[in-house]
Amino acid sequence: MFIEKEQLLQGTSEKLQQARDYVESKKDEILSLKERNQFHHMPEVGWMNDPNGFSVYQGEYHLFYQYFPYDVKWGPMHWGHVKSRDFIKWEYLPVAMAPDQEYETGGCFSGSALEVDGKHVLMYTGHTNPNPDDESWVRQVQCLAVGDGVNYHKYVNNPVIKTEEMPEHSSLTDFRDPKLWVKDGVYYCVLGSKSDENSARVLLYKSVDLVHWTYVGIVGESNHEFGYMWECPDLFHLDGQDVLIMSPQGVPVEEFRHKNTNTTVYCLGELNYETAHFERRVMEEIDYGLDFYAPQTTESLDGRRIMIAWMQSWHQNMPTDKYGWVTSMTIPRELSIKGDVMYQWPVCEIEKYRSGHIGHESVIFEGSKTLAGVKGRHLDLEMVIDFKEAKYFEIKVMKGEDQETNIVYDVDRHVLSFDRRQSRSGIDGLNYREMPVPLVDGKLSLRLLIDTYSVELFAQEGAHTMTSTVYSDLCAEGIEFIADRTVEMTVHKWELNV
Repeated sequence: MFIEKEQLLQGTSEKLQQARDYVESKKDEILSLKERNQFHHMPEVGWMNDPNGFSVYQGEYHLFYQYFPYDVKWGPMHWGHVKSRDFIKWEYLPVAMAPDQEYETGGCFSGSALEVDGKHVLMYTGHTNPNPDDESWVRQVQCLAVGDGVNYHKYVNNPVIKTEEMPEHSSLTDFRDPKLWVKDGVYYCVLGSKSDENSARVLLYKSVDLVHWTYVGIVGESNHEFGYMWECPDLFHLDGQDVLIMSPQGVPVEEFRHKNTNTTVYCLGELNYETAHFERRVMEEIDYGLDFYAPQTTESLDGRRIMIAWMQSWHQNMPTDKYGWVTSMTIPRELSIKGDVMYQWPVCEIEKYRSGHIGHESVIFEGSKTLAGVKGRHLDLEMVIDFKEAKYFEIKVMKGEDQETNIVYDVDRHVLSFDRRQSRSGIDGLNYREMPVPLVDGKLSLRLLIDTYSVELFAQEGAHTMTSTVYSDLCAEGIEFIADRTVEMTVHKWELNV
C-alpha cells in the first residue's frame, strides 16, 4: 500500500461520532415506516444525494453517497455508506466520513473508490466557503481517505490535488467529483471543472502512487455551447469504446432533451491517454425521466459495467420529508453499447426477488382493458405491444379513484411520454416529459419497475429510459391499458419483495 498507517489520521473524530450516534438514535422509527421504497436504496434518516465510491471491496459491492443525516434538506456533506452482495439488498454501515478537517469545512463532496493492496481508498472533494454570502470564496480540493470497509482515515497530507494544480484560466470555485480508475499500473482520475469564463470542462490527472498527481489535459470542454459546469464525470471502456458520462449544468433545452434543471449525458469516443483529448462521436441524454442525476459506474465481479444514479432532480420539493427521509437511488443498471447507443437494463440480480408471476399472452383489444392480477406498487412489469391499427396507446399506473400516472405512446410522432400531473404527488415544477422512441417492426417493448414512490421505464430492450418519482397515495394500485384502435399485447407481471 502506498499510504502507510502512520500517514493516516487515526481515531474517530467528534463530528463523525456525532453523526453516527444521531443516525443510530433515529433510524429504527424511520426504517419501520411503510412510506419507504421497497427495492431502492434510501437513507436511514435525513437527506441523500449523489452516489459516491461505487466500487468492489473484498468481494462485496460498496456504495457511498452524499449525506446530511440531521435534516431533510441539503447541508454540510457527509458520506453515508452501504454494502451489498447483489446490488439489490443493501446493508447500512456507519457514516464513513464527516467534514472534520480545515480543507473540508463546507463538506466532503462527491468522489469515488478503489480497492488497492487490500485497502479501500476513497478520493473525494474537500469543500470550503469561508464567506457564504460570496461564492467567489469557495475552494475545492481533492483528498484521500483509506479504510477497511467500515472505518476510514484521512491522509495527513491532504489535499493531494490543490487548486494550484489546475490548468490556466480555470475557475477556482468549481473543481470537484474525482472518478478514480487504474490502467496499466497507472492511476487516473477525471474531474469536473470550468474555465474562468464559465465554460465547462472535464480534466484528466494521473499518478503512480495515489498521492502525487500530474495534470494531463482537458478531456472535453463546452466552449459556452453546452453548459457552464460538467459535474460528476466518469470515464470507462465498454464494448470497444471509451465512454464519458457526466452531469452538465446550464444546458440549453432542446425539443425533447435536457428539460430537467440539470441533465446527464453519455459520450462515446476514444480517449488519448497522452494528451487527455476525448475524440467524441456521440453525445446523448442518458435518461429522459423527471428524476435522474449524477450517475456513477463500477465493474461487477463478473465484468459487467454497472451504473447507479440519484433518483431525484434538484430544485423541487420532496414529499417524503414529512417522514424524516428524502430521495432514493435508481436500480443499478447493466450497460452495453450497440452501435451508437448505450443500452441500460436492470441488473439481473433483481429477478431473484420476483414472485407471483402472472402472464397474459396475445391479448387483442381496443378501448379500455384491465388484466386479472396486474396491479400493485412493487412490480416488475414486462410487455410487448403490437400496434396493429392503433395510433395511441396508454398505460395508467398507480391508479386510484382520483389519481393516476400516465404513460402514452403516440404512433404518428414516435414519442413516448411520462405524465405525473394527475398523480397527486404534490411536486412543484416539471411533471411531464417526452422522448423519441421508434417502433421496431411495429412493436414497442416496455419494462416498468414500480416501487412505492417511483417508476423506472425501459423501452426497446433498454435503448431508451425514463426514471421518475411519483408520490401518490399508497392505496393507488390500479393498472389500466387503453388503445384507440386494435392492439395486441403480451404482459408478464411479477411482485418484487426485497
